[in-house]
Amino acid sequence: MKNKIGIIRKFFASIILLLVLVFFCACGLYFFEKNGQPETFGSISDAMWFVFLTLTTIGYSDLTPWTFGGKLITIFTAVIGSLIGVACFIGIVLGTLKLGTFLRKTRVRILNR
Repeated sequence: MKNKIGIIRKFFASIILLLVLVFFCACGLYFFEKNGQPETFGSISDAMWFVFLTLTTIGYSDLTPWTFGGKLITIFTAVIGSLIGVACFIGIVLGTLKLGTFLRKTRVRILNR
């Protein structure tokens, strides 16, 4: 039970960290792009939408930053999103391997009875 609580805490901590990252990247993007593209990045919520699309690597490509600072924030967001995707994939693979090991050990225990 204690292990499950630790996993749940880590999960919620990573979600909160991700939301904080999205918010700060959106604020930075809004700061750099608000004067150049007020119709596209006219509010922080518009910038958050762009950051979310970039972070999840969906990227509709109808929105693009024009300023150097906006491009740097977009690159940072895309790299972090890719790393999160890789980390999730590795977690799934390792979880599957642990499950396979558990099932093999359980089968051996059952067969030895």
